[in-house]
Amino acid sequence: MKRSEFRETYTKKTYLGDGLFVHFDGYHFVLSTERENGVHWVGLEPHVFNELIAYRKQVYTDAENIEKEAEC
Repeated sequence: MKRSEFRETYTKKTYLGDGLFVHFDGYHFVLSTERENGVHWVGLEPHVFNELIAYRKQVYTDAENIEKEAEC
């Protein structure tokens, strides 16, 4: 992929679902959603995005290892 193709592909908003879009501005992963009063967005810096991925991994790991509790 050429740099121009990369830029063209990832600077466009991509729909993720549940009204949420993402695009890459060259540094941030920008999450956005449209609401009645305009577009709301959050730019995730690389280290924050990595923390989000690590959090997701930990949640799924812990969920797989939940011990069954005795029912009363």
